[in-house]
Amino acid sequence: MRTFQEIKENYKFTELEAQTLKSLGPLVEPHADRIVSDFYNLFLQIPDTAGFLAEAQQERLRVLHRAWLLALFQGPYDDRYFQRLQRIGHAHVRIGLSAHFVYVGMNHIRLQLLRLIETEVEPKAQEAAAGALEKILDLNLDVIARTYHEEEVRRIFVSHRLDNALIRFAQRFTFGLDLLLVVGLIGLSLGVVAMIVSDVSQIFTGSPSHALVAAMGSLLVLWMVIELLEAEIDRLKGGAFKIHLFVGAAMVAFIRKILVATMAHETPEMLAIYLAGVFVLGSIYWLVSRAEARRG
Repeated sequence: MRTFQEIKENYKFTELEAQTLKSLGPLVEPHADRIVSDFYNLFLQIPDTAGFLAEAQQERLRVLHRAWLLALFQGPYDDRYFQRLQRIGHAHVRIGLSAHFVYVGMNHIRLQLLRLIETEVEPKAQEAAAGALEKILDLNLDVIARTYHEEEVRRIFVSHRLDNALIRFAQRFTFGLDLLLVVGLIGLSLGVVAMIVSDVSQIFTGSPSHALVAAMGSLLVLWMVIELLEAEIDRLKGGAFKIHLFVGAAMVAFIRKILVATMAHETPEMLAIYLAGVFVLGSIYWLVSRAEARRG
C-alpha cells in the first residue's frame, strides 16, 4: 500500500489547503452534532444498514463519528491520521458493511459540509474552502475504500492457497488409491493364477470334465483382470477411465458361475437367474462401450 505522503502528493494536497481546512474547524464544530445525527438518521432508514446500528452502540458510534468529522478540520494530516483511517476501514470490513454504504455516507457528509460552506464562508473564500474539503474527503475515501480492496485480495489469496492445497492433497490421495488398486489387481491376478493351477490339477486328480470347465472360467477371469490392470496402468499415465471393463469383469464372473453351475447340476430357475444377470450386464456393457466410443 502507498504511504500517506505519496497519496497526498498524488492528490496534490498542499499545506495551504491543510491551513484552509483548519480555519473551517470553528465553523463546523457547532454543527457537528446535527451533521452526525442526520448521518445516522439516513442509515437507520436503510434496512441493509439499520442492523449495524443497534441502539446500545449508537452513542459510542456517534462519538467516534463526531471525532472523525472534526479531525477533518484539525490535522495534523500525518501517518497517525493515515493509520486512524485504516482502522476505520478495517472496522467496516470486519462487521461486513458493504463498501457501497461507505460511498453513500461520504457523499452525504460531502453535501452537508458543502452547504455549510455556502452559508458560513465568505463568497470569495468559498471556492478554496470547497476545494480543500473535497480533497480531504477524497483522501479519506481513498484510504478507507483501499482497505476493502486489500481485504478482498487477502481473502482471495487465502482461498486460492487453500483451494490449491486441497486440490494437491486430493490429487495425491487419488493417485495413492490408484496405486492401491493396481496392487490389488496384481494380487487378484496372482490369486486367479493359483486358482487356474488348482483347477488344472483337478483334471488329473479329480473330475476332469468339471475341472476343465472351471479352468476355462478361471482363464476368463484372468483375462479380465489383465485387462483391468492394463487399463489402470494406462489411467495412471493419463489415459481415460474405462467403465466398460469393470462391467465386463462382473459379466465374466457371472459367465464363470454359469459354467460351474452347469456341472454342479443347479436348478433351472437358478440357471435362468444367472443367464438373466449375464443379459443385463451384457446390455450395460454394450451401452457403456458405445458411450465411451463416442467420447473417444
